[in-house]
Amino acid sequence: MTEQIAAARRGVGVLLRSLDEAPPTDLVDVCASWLARHVSARACVLLLADYAEATLEPVTRGPGTARIEPQDLALSAAGEAYREQRSITAVLHHPDEAPAAGAAPGATGGPALVVYLPVSVRAERLGVLAVTLPGHDLDREVEEVLEDVSRVLGHVLTGARRYTDRFEMLRRRRELGLAAEIQWELLPSLAFELPGFSIAGTVEPAYEIGGDNFDYAISAHRLTVAVSDAAGHGLRAALLASLSVTAMRNARRAHCSIVEQADAANRYLVEQFPGPDFVTGLVLELDVDSGEGMLLNAGHPPPLLLRDGAVSEFVVAPALPLGLTSSARYPLHPFRLEPGDRLLLFTDGITEAHQRGEREFGYRRLGAMLAEHRDLTPPEFVRHVTRAVTESCNGELNDDATAVCLDWHSSSVAAHRAGV
Repeated sequence: MTEQIAAARRGVGVLLRSLDEAPPTDLVDVCASWLARHVSARACVLLLADYAEATLEPVTRGPGTARIEPQDLALSAAGEAYREQRSITAVLHHPDEAPAAGAAPGATGGPALVVYLPVSVRAERLGVLAVTLPGHDLDREVEEVLEDVSRVLGHVLTGARRYTDRFEMLRRRRELGLAAEIQWELLPSLAFELPGFSIAGTVEPAYEIGGDNFDYAISAHRLTVAVSDAAGHGLRAALLASLSVTAMRNARRAHCSIVEQADAANRYLVEQFPGPDFVTGLVLELDVDSGEGMLLNAGHPPPLLLRDGAVSEFVVAPALPLGLTSSARYPLHPFRLEPGDRLLLFTDGITEAHQRGEREFGYRRLGAMLAEHRDLTPPEFVRHVTRAVTESCNGELNDDATAVCLDWHSSSVAAHRAGV
């Protein structure tokens, strides 16, 4: 390791402090200046995934960040880095290639190398950092420095969401409806993983969602997951969903069981929305060491299980939806996952999606996708599912569509990955 690179690795802590002290409008400029000093970067630009995960939207400001057009998430090199969560490099032989290639312009005096690095926190994908370097080849030590910077930037961006609207506004290709605003604020991180399991979820249509939601939480040995679908559309559905999710979250944080969480949501919904309004839901609790778990079904479509290449319905008898009557009871159903199992939870907006006069998307097609794309990571799989559902309706979904993918790797796999 050269002294320059060694100094750069040590200097990542200085970068973190500089990012922590900078105003949110200057975060990318701080990275650009730091990379110029330590690895001779000619320019860099941050691209954030839009809410629908269709494009990567540029964050631009100072001369070091330059200008760049939005990048198609499915067709660009930047999109490839985002989808596959790995560094992608491209050689630019002429400076004027940069805008067309989606790189950070600014290369002068010969060929340049553009490195696209995923910006993520754990498994949650935020965007891509595109860094322009002089020359043709990428030294592995330089790449490690860039990976450190992109990782630091991911954590800083996650924290920045709590004190600035700048990055959330950049992710919006059009105005977000009020109901969707409520729902997005309720969602947890869209993906998370530990050696023993991986989970990811998504909701469509991203700019107009009203009643769908999902939530999860991990403790020392247990994972709790919930998927819900409030009746109706628009603002009232969003308020129903908000009360339901928050009531269950509040009960969970008071160390209540998943039955008590469902009871709390049901009680508050009956009190605050008397009448025909209701919320369907699935709630499960999984021991991430053993794969044993419990599931309750409040009038919701059953999940699908992928095991050894075969897909089956994870059928449990449904109880009443939440919010219909205070006397409703929610029995628990035991289950056990095997190493390598994939569980897909979803709302009926997935299976019932269709164009007028056409067939519904259906369980069979969803199950076929689950088997065919078993090698995709959970974040990429749920994106793939919602894209397929949206395309089947020619972009016009008649209901919210939510998918949550859970992979269980088993405690033995977890121990192996951790090097135990």
